[in-house]
Amino acid sequence: MTPEQIESLKAENEKLKSILGEQEERKKKRRSLGWNFLKRSSGYVLGSQLKQSIERFLEEMAEQQRVSRETLSDLLTSIIIRLTRVGFLLVITAILPSILLIFQTYYLAKQNTLITGQSEMFRQQNNRLDQQTYLQEADRRGQTLLLMDNMLKEINDEVARDPQNKLNDATAGRLIALSKILKPYRYLENDSLTKNIVSPERGYLLISLLETGINLRNSARSRANGILLERLDFTYSELRNIALKKADLIEIDLSFADLRNSSFNGTDFEKATLHKAAMSDTDLSYVSFKNADLSNSDLQNAILDHANLQKANLATTDLRNVSLSKTTLKDADFTNARVHKTFERDAKMQLNEDQSSWLFSNFKVEEVDDDHYQLLPIKN
Repeated sequence: MTPEQIESLKAENEKLKSILGEQEERKKKRRSLGWNFLKRSSGYVLGSQLKQSIERFLEEMAEQQRVSRETLSDLLTSIIIRLTRVGFLLVITAILPSILLIFQTYYLAKQNTLITGQSEMFRQQNNRLDQQTYLQEADRRGQTLLLMDNMLKEINDEVARDPQNKLNDATAGRLIALSKILKPYRYLENDSLTKNIVSPERGYLLISLLETGINLRNSARSRANGILLERLDFTYSELRNIALKKADLIEIDLSFADLRNSSFNGTDFEKATLHKAAMSDTDLSYVSFKNADLSNSDLQNAILDHANLQKANLATTDLRNVSLSKTTLKDADFTNARVHKTFERDAKMQLNEDQSSWLFSNFKVEEVDDDHYQLLPIKN
């Protein structure tokens, strides 16, 4: 081997040593960085006090092969303190989401309250709009009162001129048309709309006609037109809080009418129609409902003393707390009429013996639902 080759190999060897040295240096730096990171991180994780205790423990083990009581005690104390801190942090970490959840629930509840309040405001606004609509309609219909007053004055003058209290056909025709255009509606009462539609104007018209002394059963001169009372529309009439004594209302149609808190003492409703009429708390003493239709009507707390209900239709009528002292009710239909549990006992105390005997030989009090009693037919 020539000297040149030897020198070349030496140079290459030196170069390789240099490369290996650089690689070894990089490994040492990486190990140093890793050790430093481990030392620093262990300080954060373990805490400086625990770290120092562990180092003293390891040094004594390496140098003396034994550990002093002080070093061991210091190590155990550091471990306990560290575990306590970690447990406290874990508790805080566990409680924090719960606290955040409580705050979130609180603000959601507050938001829901605001949304509920907003919905209530919208509901009230819609209610006010409905009230405004009905009030506008009521105001428009109220303008017909002027027309009605003029017609009643004309009727009063005509009746005064006629010895038989009759109307001519033209006046009767206009009166019939007027009763039909007085449509029922809801109006504002105590800051809220009435529950059911009624026509106060029809009630006013009926009372006014009765006060003029017209015989509504014989007022139409033309026989082809029929009885005037049958052609007038008094359904949905509002007749609340009035006193009408011994009136002749035979065959009148007062379906859906409101007669609450009124007195019709001695009035004749024979063959009248009072289907779904409201008559609670009404004085109906000595009234004749013979062959009348009172089906589905409300007679709660009504006074029917000495009334005649013979052959009347009281099916599904509400008779709770009704007074029936010496009432005639033979051959009436009480099918599914609502009563109180004590109806049989109370009725036997109020009715005559023959009326009571007929009633409870044909109908019995049955509980059809919780605290809901009805009169059901007894099948023979």
